[in-house]
Amino acid sequence: MLQRLKQRIADMRTIKVLCEGAERHANAMGEPEPGPEHFLLAALDLPDGLARRALLRAGADPSRLGAGITAAHGAALAATGADPGLLADDAAVPPGTGPYRAKGSMQAVMRSLADWPRAPGEPLTGAHVAAVVAASPRGTAARALKAIGTDAAALAAAARAEIESAARHAA
Repeated sequence: MLQRLKQRIADMRTIKVLCEGAERHANAMGEPEPGPEHFLLAALDLPDGLARRALLRAGADPSRLGAGITAAHGAALAATGADPGLLADDAAVPPGTGPYRAKGSMQAVMRSLADWPRAPGEPLTGAHVAAVVAASPRGTAARALKAIGTDAAALAAAARAEIESAARHAA
C-alpha cells in the first residue's frame, strides 16, 4: 500500500515535469498550448533517457523531432492553401497563467498513460509517453514522426522494448 502511494507520487512528479516541459516546447514554437508532439519532446528531456533510446532504437534521430513538428505544421498550412512561410513569423509566446491548459488531444494521451498496465513499482517513463504518442495514427505528432522518416509502429514497439529492458535492469 505504501509502495503504491510512493509510486503514484513519483508518477505525479513525472507528469508535472512533462507538462512543464511540453508547455516550454510549445511556447518556444509559438504555440500557447502544448499537444502530444510537445509532450514527446518533453519526454526526450526526462533524465531516464528512455524516450530518446526508443527513438534511436526505431532508427530515428531524436534531435530532428522539433524540425519534424515544424515540417508537419508547414504541410498542414500548405494543404489549406496558406503559405508555410508563415511559420517563420512564429515567435515564442509567454507561458500561460492560471490552470494548466493543453490541446484537447492531450486528454487521450493522459488517459492512455493512466490506463497503461504497469507492473507494481514500475515508474512512469519517457518510453511510456513515446509508446502512447506513437500509437495515435492522426495529429501533428504522427505527421512529425512521418516527416523525420520514423514508423510510428516501430517507435511504439521500441518504446515497449525500452520499458521491458528498464524493468529487467531494475529487478
